Formats: sequence, C-alpha cells, structure tokens
Amino acid sequence: MAIVLDESAWPLVTINLGDQFDRETVDEYIAYWEKLLAGKTRFGIMMIQKGERGERPDREVTKLYMDWCKSHKEQISRSCAGIAVVTASSKLLALYKPVTALSTKKVYGCPGNVFAGEAEAQEWLGALLQKNQ
Repeated sequence: MAIVLDESAWPLVTINLGDQFDRETVDEYIAYWEKLLAGKTRFGIMMIQKGERGERPDREVTKLYMDWCKSHKEQISRSCAGIAVVTASSKLLALYKPVTALSTKKVYGCPGNVFAGEAEAQEWLGALLQKNQ
C-alpha cells in the first residue's frame, strides 16, 4: 500500500501519501476518495506531507488525478468539509500558504489550508465540520 490512512478520528481522516506520487499511489488515493464519496457522512481530510518533495510527479499521473478531481468536484464539494495540509517544512509552508485556499477551492470545491502542525489542522477541520452540520 502506497498510502497510509487513519480514520480513528472519523469524520476527520488523516492521509499520508508518502514520498512518491506515482501511478500506484494515485490509484489508491482515487479509490479511497471514491469510498469516502460513497458514504453519507461529511468528512474532513488532513494530508500529512513529510519533508521536502523530491521529483515532480509524472505528467500522465498528474493528469489522471486532475481529470478525476474535475469530474468529481461537485461530489467532493458536497461531502468534504475541508482539506488541511500539514507540513513540517517551513519552505513548503511559506510556498503553499498563500495559494492553498484558492487552489483547493478550484480543484476540489471545498476549503483548504496549510498548517505547520496537526493540532492546528485538526482544530480548523473540526470547526468546518461543526459549521457544516
């Protein structure tokens, strides 16, 4: 399994995609999204990003994922309260913080934000889940 999932704080789901954003990872990630979207409960996603990203993902893999997001955006916006990205990298935090809200809304149709720690991300997602009930 390329991704690590933690549903112990449901409806808050923690996902760690690891270091590779390859075809196997994307296939697993899409399958998990489809499982989440098939449920009737709103959820929030906390993405754990370890360290700096290495190589850029393969263009074909990125296109596959973006096409899937585009075709499921309406479903995602109804079911997902928000997506919080957690990164320990101050470089990535500074890079992503200004653009994450806009890009997440554009791609997924739901709120997005970047945090340096999991506690902050959980608090933010918890507030969104409460608000959307």
